[in-house]
Amino acid sequence: MANVLAVVKRLTASGFSEVQAEAVVEAIADMQEDLATRSDLQVQSAEFRSDMQAQTAEFRSDMQTQSAEFRSDMQAQAAEFHSEMQAQSAEFRSDMAALRSDMQEQMAEHRSQMAALRSDMQAQAVEHRSQMQEQAAEHRSEMQALELRLTIRIGAVVGATSLVTTGVLAALIALL
Repeated sequence: MANVLAVVKRLTASGFSEVQAEAVVEAIADMQEDLATRSDLQVQSAEFRSDMQAQTAEFRSDMQTQSAEFRSDMQAQAAEFHSEMQAQSAEFRSDMAALRSDMQEQMAEHRSQMAALRSDMQAQAVEHRSQMQEQAAEHRSEMQALELRLTIRIGAVVGATSLVTTGVLAALIALL
């Protein structure tokens, strides 16, 4: 209040009327009510910092909670995925073992059939060899018989030719 009276006195001393000086002081006072003081700003700044720290702490807490929930969900999904993969892997191994067993059985059956075919073919080969040897022996025997008959015929022809030649020579000699 003392400051207000001092300002009014200074204004009136400068040429303002008392009413004008009081109006200016009141206007300044009204303006000052709307203006914040340094201490007001410090209080509001401290309140703002406190609010920001509280909100930051709340945000961090929320983020940590959400992060923990996310990690938990991811771990649960990873465990479920791992479990499914193990089940599928076990099923795949079982299927592969069954397939391997089937293939081994089929291979053993094919080997057995191949051995039986090989044995049959060897027996047939031995039989064919024997038949061919018999036929070759028969053909040799027939050839020898034909050769003998041919030799006899040639001998007869040579003998007859000799006789005829001898007879023709004798006749020629007799004529001469």
